[in-house]
Amino acid sequence: MRTPRLVAGIAISALVLGACAPAAAPPPTPGAAAAPHQALDKKVEKPKRLDAVVQINMSEMQFGNPQGEKNPTFKLPAGKTVGIHIHNEGQITHEVAIGRKVKTTAEGFEFEQSLTELVPMDLFFYYGAVKAEVEGATFGEIEVDAGVRDVWLRFAVPQELKGEWELACFVKDHYEAGMKAKIVFE
Repeated sequence: MRTPRLVAGIAISALVLGACAPAAAPPPTPGAAAAPHQALDKKVEKPKRLDAVVQINMSEMQFGNPQGEKNPTFKLPAGKTVGIHIHNEGQITHEVAIGRKVKTTAEGFEFEQSLTELVPMDLFFYYGAVKAEVEGATFGEIEVDAGVRDVWLRFAVPQELKGEWELACFVKDHYEAGMKAKIVFE
């Protein structure tokens, strides 16, 4: 059985942030082309108490890193508090799912073992200086709309779960088109 997506958390965050956001920077209209992104060299807000960080950029049918590599292997330490900074650089919605053993379902694909269901994570969503946080969440995947750049996951992978995992986008046809990468907890 597929677990609910963490869309509700992001939707709640969007409502909270919409009420607090400055009028000069409205969120993009659904279906509209994404606005140009701000340069990543600006000071980006991030969660506190992180021992290691990786940035995952999503674009059409691939994951990437700041160096521009397509579907690289991301490495993080097990047993430490880590942060994954997610940017959707694409023009469409993408998903982030972390797990092992992909299986086919009536709806598409899912993992037999989902890291995000096994390890509670804190989710942060930033809109400028405004932050929304969900603590201790477990979920199947996160959908990230086009142009959303400051979504963070903070968590610690226990030693017994260290090893190789897969990062995947299970939006229809994305996984089959190659939107997957390795994530290793050492």
